[in-house]
Amino acid sequence: MIQIILIGIFLSLTFLYASWILIYLLPRRNRKGMKFSPNLSIILPTHNEEGIIDDTIKSVVNAEYPNKKEIIVVNDGSTDNTANIVKKLSKKNPQIRLLNQEHLGKAASLNFGVKNAKFDTLVFLDADSLIGKYSLKELVQPIEDKKVAAVSGVIRAKLTKNPLTWFQDFEYSMTSGWRYVCNKINSISVIPGFMAIKKQALKKIGGFSIDTLTEDFDVALNLREAGYNITMSPKAVIYTDVPSSFKKLFSQRFRWGRGTLQVIKKHSDILFSKKFGLLGSYIIPTHIYWYIFSIIYIPSVLYWMFNDYYKYFFTQNNIISWTVFEYFFKWFTSYGMFDLIYKTFTGIYQFNFVFLFTITSFILTSIFTLLILFKLSKPSWKHLIVYFFLFPYNVLVIFIQCVSWLYELSNKKSYNRWEKSSK
Repeated sequence: MIQIILIGIFLSLTFLYASWILIYLLPRRNRKGMKFSPNLSIILPTHNEEGIIDDTIKSVVNAEYPNKKEIIVVNDGSTDNTANIVKKLSKKNPQIRLLNQEHLGKAASLNFGVKNAKFDTLVFLDADSLIGKYSLKELVQPIEDKKVAAVSGVIRAKLTKNPLTWFQDFEYSMTSGWRYVCNKINSISVIPGFMAIKKQALKKIGGFSIDTLTEDFDVALNLREAGYNITMSPKAVIYTDVPSSFKKLFSQRFRWGRGTLQVIKKHSDILFSKKFGLLGSYIIPTHIYWYIFSIIYIPSVLYWMFNDYYKYFFTQNNIISWTVFEYFFKWFTSYGMFDLIYKTFTGIYQFNFVFLFTITSFILTSIFTLLILFKLSKPSWKHLIVYFFLFPYNVLVIFIQCVSWLYELSNKKSYNRWEKSSK
């Protein structure tokens, strides 16, 4: 039975990544030049960001842009020194405006900023992020198209000495790559972290909703249901703070996992609807697939790993040794996959369909990874380290998604609110 389950898992991954690669290779959608530069209202929702808000605002001020821009910082009931820092900056630079509200959450902060924005093109930026010098110019170009209501950029993690940030940067590059693929078939479903939206379109859908934990997913589907297109600008990049501990990572991904399910349930009318084309028949089902995958993958792969350990080592009274260490080292690194490929095709291991689809899915995943890294980022030695030790991180993230699904099934109510302790 476990063999059939494993074949199903890796066969599904094979088809998924094969489809991503094929879509990636489709011709690029037409894009106009770099002359469109409307006046911008740049909205930064913030809650307890005294350690980074100064750098974030300065990166926006210093970003090259040929037209007017106002920077609206919405202080969502911060209990630290965030408001005072922004107030001092606003006295030196009239572009900067500070708006204060009680602690109502991110979606409410975004809506408050929109209400007070002077210009018709809105840019939203997380307050713990730094933008590239030309990112504003790159981000707004596609909005010149009357059918396009929103544009997303590329999200990267700020790299520190903490290796956990390296893994998240790698993962963020891959999720940006997923949106790049979605853009090829006009089916982007999420506009996270760094986005430009036409004010008129946002008002038409009633702004950002507070009834889910992932407003970036929710607002994208609301715009699509209103008949608008969403696109992506691969050269518009921001670098954002990411969780520095496993506890914070669990909290963030647990929230994202629940929020994604909430949005899918809320917009269930899109699922398999002919009206929404590939968004409803391919993209949203792919979101759902990862939840089903998580609840099957975690127990199956762990069973495979520990069952083989029990069979080939424990029952032979070889509980701990160099060979046992080597066995688990192969499981937890990419070396194990290369070893499996070599020994399968040289006849050392007996060929079976589990090995075939495991190897095939690994090769396709690696090809897609290389395509995205060279397209959206500059590969470095840190990427090589992450790639080599990616398996345990992936298991952790998939496990959190599995837990979030099981928790959300209990129908716990939620409210779109962030919490950060003051320093």
